[in-house]
Amino acid sequence: MGFATRLWVAYVRTGAVKERVLRRVLPARMHFVHYSWPLRPGKCPCDVDFCDYLREHNIGGKSVFHFGTGGHHIVGLENARASAPNEVLALTLSPNEHAAYVKRVIRNPSLGKHYKVLFADIYSLSAESLPLFDIVSLFHLCEFNAASTAGWRLGDAEVLRLFRSRLRPHGLMLFYPGSYGFPRLAPLLAQEVAAGRMSLVENYRSLVVYRGNDPGSAAGDPLHG
Repeated sequence: MGFATRLWVAYVRTGAVKERVLRRVLPARMHFVHYSWPLRPGKCPCDVDFCDYLREHNIGGKSVFHFGTGGHHIVGLENARASAPNEVLALTLSPNEHAAYVKRVIRNPSLGKHYKVLFADIYSLSAESLPLFDIVSLFHLCEFNAASTAGWRLGDAEVLRLFRSRLRPHGLMLFYPGSYGFPRLAPLLAQEVAAGRMSLVENYRSLVVYRGNDPGSAAGDPLHG
């Protein structure tokens, strides 16, 4: 383990200890991600692969939801460089990642034209709080445990169904099998497929891509022609 990695681990562990102490004093304190995840594609390539997926499939001008920005905000930065940027609504549960976004937008307001970052718990959302999306990435679904439920109104299965219900016809949902939460997510995906509500489209690098099935939608695929 290199020095930088040891320093990162110490930083994360120290923050975790601090949060445990504070939650003993304030039991209702929100469970959030106390650190800001750096760009480490060798360890977690999902965001980089997501950017490549959008570029290689010529997906532009669409409505995108992205769960888990990282402190690097690579999805937003790459989107800003695109000739036809998507309209990206991203969500983070890390105050530090949200603060990094605010600083970037203050320095470069053009970043915020097509990339908005919300600090919120994904398990507290509702259909009424969300627009319709063409693309949804849920790379970190099922990574949180029951100890985090103080502000929840949904569980993992309900979040999956919520975002499937907010897909436009032929919309896509992308997941990251490398996530430590994926073993819990896989059975939920299998249930949706068995019920005919989702179908597997492809495996792309570290990602798996599903389409939301809407039997009442018109023929044609606006994303892939």
